[in-house]
Amino acid sequence: MQLEYLPVLPQKMDYRIGICGAGGIVNDAHLPAYRKAGFHVECIYDKDRARAEQTAAKFEIGRVCTSVEELAERVDIVDIAVPAQENNPVIAALAAAEVALLIQKPLAEDWQTAKDTVAQIRASGVLAAVNQQMRWEPGVRACRHLLASGALGELYDIAFLIYVHTPWHMWGWLKEKETIEVLYHSIHYLDSIRYLAGYEPLSLYASGSTRPGYDAAGETRICTHLTFPGQLRATVLSNHHAEFGEEGQQSEFRVDATDGALVRRLGLLLDYPRGAPDALRYIRRSEGKWRQAEFEEKWFPDAFVGPMSSLMRALAGEIEKPETDVEDNLKTLRLVFAAYESMRTGQAIDLTRKDS
Repeated sequence: MQLEYLPVLPQKMDYRIGICGAGGIVNDAHLPAYRKAGFHVECIYDKDRARAEQTAAKFEIGRVCTSVEELAERVDIVDIAVPAQENNPVIAALAAAEVALLIQKPLAEDWQTAKDTVAQIRASGVLAAVNQQMRWEPGVRACRHLLASGALGELYDIAFLIYVHTPWHMWGWLKEKETIEVLYHSIHYLDSIRYLAGYEPLSLYASGSTRPGYDAAGETRICTHLTFPGQLRATVLSNHHAEFGEEGQQSEFRVDATDGALVRRLGLLLDYPRGAPDALRYIRRSEGKWRQAEFEEKWFPDAFVGPMSSLMRALAGEIEKPETDVEDNLKTLRLVFAAYESMRTGQAIDLTRKDS
């Protein structure tokens, strides 16, 4: 089969983009992806002006702004890439300026703030999406294509199996948080599970921990299990302390369906941030043999084209709303915060109950 996995680019490519934040993810993923896609980045702002100037010089961005408000005056879209606890005041200022927003995940660090933020955006009427870019990881996208086409039959199992050695020292601030792995890492997998399934789970159970003697305030290991209507089940099993070389590590997701299966190796996580090679193989019962698929594109930085493309297409009226609009992202965050509720209570969480 010809696998469809690339994002659909907007017909209108000259929207003016402003970048709010000049941290590592902007330099390593956002801006390389936008440059590769041919998007126009007009200006950048960061509280640390020197850092913003360095990024502007590196990516030939014409203007470094002195405030969020100045940034908003000059652009059509603002890409917000600041720590989640700083999102609200930034979103409030930009929503008042009526520019479209692409917000780095997580949208918020607690459920009530997430709901309040979405309500604020809804009231402002601005178009806003969250940068859940793993949906555009080539293997995830290709897998969804195979499932949607019926090539693999009825989906009944999704599993993310992540045993890697994550360099947490790169994010010292993160180790101090009581919510680490699910909110800042497995959130990708939970969103991708929703995307691959195409419908919402009924319940969720999660158990989180860390490594003995490790100085993190929150979980760095997780086992999360989701039940869906019918026979579909999904699992996320991750351990970020598999430190004895790549030979003992695993970084993949797999789907099993009634007429086929797919396994995707996520090389990025095996030697982050440099990354190891990706791989994808799949089988269809009608063929009876495994096929290999290779993509030039990778999760970082290429998947970051997807959320911005989707937002631009919605802004131009090509589609009704961005694929990862803030309303949809609430459904992903509901799973994230249900995982923490499950960890606290030791109980499975009924996701069908009416939330207060």
